[in-house]
Amino acid sequence: MKRPLIEPRFVGRRFEDHTIPLELLRDLAVLEEFVVAVAKWIYVQDNARQRTPKGFTSPLTIALTAVNKGSACPAIAIEYEDPTAGLFPAANEDFFFRAAQAIGNAIDAAEHNEPITQIPPNLLGYFDRFGRGLRDGEILEFFPGNARPARLTKLTRRRLLLASQNEEITEEVTVRGMVPELDQAKMSFELQLPGGRKITSTVDAIHLDTILEAMNGYRNGVKVSVSGIARFDRHERLDSFEMIEDAVIIETNDPLARIDELRLLKAGWLDGIGLVPSKPEFDWLEDFFASHYPASLPAPYIYPMEDGGIQLEWRTANQDMSLEINLVELSGDLHCFNTQTMNEITDVISLGDPHHVQRLIDLVSKAARGEI
Repeated sequence: MKRPLIEPRFVGRRFEDHTIPLELLRDLAVLEEFVVAVAKWIYVQDNARQRTPKGFTSPLTIALTAVNKGSACPAIAIEYEDPTAGLFPAANEDFFFRAAQAIGNAIDAAEHNEPITQIPPNLLGYFDRFGRGLRDGEILEFFPGNARPARLTKLTRRRLLLASQNEEITEEVTVRGMVPELDQAKMSFELQLPGGRKITSTVDAIHLDTILEAMNGYRNGVKVSVSGIARFDRHERLDSFEMIEDAVIIETNDPLARIDELRLLKAGWLDGIGLVPSKPEFDWLEDFFASHYPASLPAPYIYPMEDGGIQLEWRTANQDMSLEINLVELSGDLHCFNTQTMNEITDVISLGDPHHVQRLIDLVSKAARGEI
């Protein structure tokens, strides 16, 4: 017998084609463990027992049955094979529905900064794995269609974890740095972040050659981008990597690595008068290069400007190009100079307009091929 349990909704750019990336299926798999754990807790509370009876979950399973439209809505059902149930629900089925409701209510409380009392602190620790795959700007609505749909985001997940008993929090992150040390006997290495702080990580055989190459190039400034599951303390300070999923050598002037360095700037960096972009402005710039600037194009050199803006410079086959970006207005003054013909191109680029951004990309691409 099968009954719908819950149909949450993923909202964000990655889900617009009604698809769910495979990496997020790990989160949905954790949801089964989470619901079972909360169902057992509810049973114990209702019956004043220390534990659930043997076979409490044996006839029941939780399964993904479809991905429905509406951004991306995974239809999760409860299934059971209980020959004694007939046309009636299995004896413990109600606890699973109450568990799903309690999880959603906890998310809703966190979203609205209300006391999180629907689930005990130890079970809130499941949010360390459930919702970890969400990125900035993405939402998992637990009760889509409700006036308060209980929206799980990176922010609400952090609030839930801070209310748990977890001393550490894990996140899926990508960080960039250099490798000053590798211990092949222990299969571990140090990653030196911008600013000089070092964190540790284990390394498996798959990524060993990349980490070894980065270590050998340490004195020459070789940088590596490391993605995986990292541990943070309750003050959001990166502590170490729990697992590495990807490691690649990056260019010396990799835009994202350069932005990491610029984030360390302090006000007055230029003889006491230089302004510094705000965190949201740096976040926008990072998203621009991560999501909109093709990796196949030449990477620009990135410099801070006295007024808090950012200047991009490209040196291509026959062009010196620069773009002075006003991060408040998201506009840029473009200047191209052909070093052979002495011709100039000037333009104003609205970086919030996809057509203007595409025009910029086309110009950089043509300049790289020597076509302008």
